[in-house]
Amino acid sequence: MTINAIENPIEQKHSGKGNPNAILHFDVELNGRQNKILELLPEYDSRIIVPKSDVNMTDLATLTAKTGDEFALFTKGNERLIIRGNKYMVNIGIETASALAADGFKWSGHTHPGNDEFCLYASTGDKLVLRCFEQKQSAIYNSKGQYLTFGKE
Repeated sequence: MTINAIENPIEQKHSGKGNPNAILHFDVELNGRQNKILELLPEYDSRIIVPKSDVNMTDLATLTAKTGDEFALFTKGNERLIIRGNKYMVNIGIETASALAADGFKWSGHTHPGNDEFCLYASTGDKLVLRCFEQKQSAIYNSKGQYLTFGKE
């Protein structure tokens, strides 16, 4: 059996579409799901609730790679709340975090723009917000899709 390289180029199956690292370095396209999320979050402090199966932290890392903005993800049962930030922060303070926690949400994680290890470290504000939730840790993803977990201390 002979495979025709012109009809089946290697890029056809592995385009990098929707991959945060490929978007960051090669400016490939978002996948359909990620495009839809970005359409629903057009600006700073936009918020949407979607089914849990419709988004994960890698999707948010991909959106950060594309936009340079932070995104935060909160989970309650089978739904997820996504909040768009800007290049420095997501608009979640102690009061909002406490209200989300009281409503049953957990902080699944958030993103920090950048592609090095330093952007994976939690800020003092990140730790203060985590203290509002009844959980021990959350995660920070960078623009390449790498992540670290952090705790309240």
